[in-house]
This record gives sequence, structure tokens and C-alpha cells, in this order.
Amino acid sequence: MNPTKLPKILALDDDQDWLDQIPLILEDECEVESYPTVDQGMQAIQSGTYDIILLDLNFEGDNRDGFDLFRRIHGVDRGADIIVISAESEKNRLISIFNAGVSQFIAKPASPDQIREAVRATLRNRQIRCKAINLATTNDPKKGPALIGQSMAMNLLREVIGRVIIGGAKDILICGETGSGKEVVAQTIIRSCDSSGRYIPVMCGGLSEGLVESELFGHVKGSYTGSVADRVGAFEAASGGFIFLDEIGEMPLTQQAKFLRVLQERKVTRVGTNHEIEVNFRMIAATHVDLDKAVSEKKFREDLKFRISREVIKIPPLRERLEDIPELVNWFIATLPAHRNKKFTNDAMALMQAYSWPGNVRELQSIAERLCNRCTDNIIREKDVCQALPEVAKVFSSRINKSLVGRYGTQLITSKRQTFEKAIIEANGDRTRAAEILGLSRATFFRQAKDLGLVKSRMVG
Repeated sequence: MNPTKLPKILALDDDQDWLDQIPLILEDECEVESYPTVDQGMQAIQSGTYDIILLDLNFEGDNRDGFDLFRRIHGVDRGADIIVISAESEKNRLISIFNAGVSQFIAKPASPDQIREAVRATLRNRQIRCKAINLATTNDPKKGPALIGQSMAMNLLREVIGRVIIGGAKDILICGETGSGKEVVAQTIIRSCDSSGRYIPVMCGGLSEGLVESELFGHVKGSYTGSVADRVGAFEAASGGFIFLDEIGEMPLTQQAKFLRVLQERKVTRVGTNHEIEVNFRMIAATHVDLDKAVSEKKFREDLKFRISREVIKIPPLRERLEDIPELVNWFIATLPAHRNKKFTNDAMALMQAYSWPGNVRELQSIAERLCNRCTDNIIREKDVCQALPEVAKVFSSRINKSLVGRYGTQLITSKRQTFEKAIIEANGDRTRAAEILGLSRATFFRQAKDLGLVKSRMVG
């Protein structure tokens, strides 16, 4: 059996002692080539293909620098991810580094752990991009979208879906916030149960009072003005397949009793006749409405809620599975052939994960497509994300400048912000108590919380 092919790393630095450490730092994880001059680096880039390039910016005794190599890399091998490791501290040069679209910047002196984590994170992102492209190119659009994400929440969701499918339930309720992917889950169930993927979608919230019965149950010719022919309703049309009732929580109350009877008896009566027709269908309903609250407010029948809730699938909101964002974003990019080569820098992706996404996956898809359309080159940077999502710009306060981000990384800043938010919530908004929970003085807590965009004015009292 052939051994697994290792990722290829190219290290370019004028410090030979440093280059000698790279293979030891990465040990058996990567295949490493290293060169100490710009000319050797350019020759290697011209003749070889690499997954990651570790690049210094300044080469002693050479008026060329890492940016010359960077431009050559982009001209020859756009597939490589570039991690800049440099002692560069000049402000304009740092800005140029970030704007160039490097995957990550690490300030020297860099520890072995920093190098390993940067390489591992970049390789993970590359694997996610490749998986998304492969899935997008092999997935049949006619079969609908795929379930994307490997978070614990998504794996638990898959387990629940699997149990529901094996159980052969006839009526299934999917609950989730708007944009969380209820129809994607419905289509996943349908494809697993019926290879032909037969299903009739009905948007319950979009049906007027007068059209509900005709849409769901059908009508006979002449049953009302304008009915010039018999019409088959959604339940009949499903004919052995599925009917998908989207936003069932918005179904008019006056029609819910008739719908309940159809579920119980599997019979429909077309508008304009008393003749009952037996129907064979499986039903998947979806709603973002809290049905218990709707029942208490007399907007939804309790007996209908019990009937449709025999098998319930709850979809987690995107804010509870932020680790799935890189895979989702790369999937959306991969489904856009014109933008398939575009990629996010590590810190740009971390910014995407710093946002709460109230519109869930649907909002994420919209923003990902907007970023692809706006960015003229193949690198999507932090500034692009901030422009598309002004709310996320608060991750950077006026005191968190680019060089600080370059030194510590957006992920660390985001993680710290989440720690502070958790303490504030635990303290019920009492900043003094939150400072105690974090083991900080009031002054230190306030200064750091202000830097993280969590407070806008000094605490009083």
C-alpha cells in the first residue's frame, strides 16, 4: 500500500539556521523544501508545486524582497497558500502584507507551536476548499443541496435525521429559525426515502384564505368563479411521494381542522364536491414559529400540533455551529464556477466566524456571494468582510491596529471577546462582577472590554 502523500511546504528565508529548524518543527507532518535566496526561491516556484509557502520578506544582500517572490507565486502557482514569517515592523509594509492577501502573518521570533498551528490551520482550510469543490462538481443539482458541516451540532442533526428515516415516519416536523436550512433537511429526508425525489412544496404563509383549500385539496370545474377545469390538490399530486408544507405555523386557523382530518384519514374532498378521494403521501412540515406559544395564543390548534409533532427535527442556528462556517463558505464559493478559485485569508474567515448571523445560513450564502462579486482578485481579505458586514468591524477597535492583529491574529481577539461576553452574561450585565469572574481589576476589565467593542462608555457606580 502506498504511503499517504504528505503536504508539500516550501520555506524561503535568508537565515539558514531558521530553515534547518522547519523540518524538525513539522516533523513527519509535511514534506519540506527550503532555500535561503530569492533566486533559488523563484526557481523552485517555477518548477514545483506547493501547498504552503513559508516566506520571509527581507533577504540580506539582495535588493529584491519577499514581495518579488509573492508576485511570482501569484503569477505561477495561485493554488499555494502563503504564510509570511517576518520581523517586519514598518507600518506601511505591514499594511501591504495584509492587502496582498497572505493566508497568515507571523511575527518573528516565532515559536515552533506558532509555526505548527499556522501550518495545520492552513492545511485544514485547504482541505475544506478542496472538499467543497469536489462536492460541488460531483453533486447533482437536481437532487438538491447537501448537508454541510462537521460540527457536533450537525453530526447530532444527521443522527436524528437517520433515526427518523429508519423509523419510516409518515409525518415529520422540522423546526428552525428562518434561513437555517429547513428545506435542505426536508430534501435530504426525501432523497433518502425516495430515489425519485418526488415532493410537492407548499408555502403555507403565502396562501390567501380563499386559495388554501383549492391549493391543498383541489377543486372541481365550476366550484367557484374562474374554476374552468378540475384541479388536483397538493395532497393528490404527491401521489406516493412527499408533500412539504413550509411555515405550517402560518397556516390560517380556519383551515387547520380540515388539514388535521386529512392527516388522520388520508382522504381529501375537493372544493365543490362531497366525494372523498383516498390519498397516499408522506408529510414534512417546517416552521420557525414557536408552536407552543402559538397554541397558547389561540393561533394554532393544539390537536394539530400533537399530530404533526410525532417526529420532530430541530435545526441548530448558525451561531451555535460557527465552526461550520469555513466549510459552508467554501461550498458556496465552489458552487459559483466564475469564483471557484477565490479564497479567504485565515483572518478574514475568522471575522466571518465572529458574527452572530441572525439570518443563519441563508444570510451567510448571501454575504459569501456578495464578497465573491465585489472582490476583483482571488483573495478575500478582512477589509472586504468588514465592508460587507459592518457589524463585524467592531472586532477591531481604534486601539486594535493592523500590526497587533498581525502579531496575535483575529482568532485570538475573537476568542477573548467571547470570553468577556460570557462573563458579562454570567454577571447579568454587572461589569464589576464580570471583572471579578475574569480575575481582572475594574480598570483593566473596562479598558479591554472597550478595545473589544463590548462597552462604549466608562462604568459608573
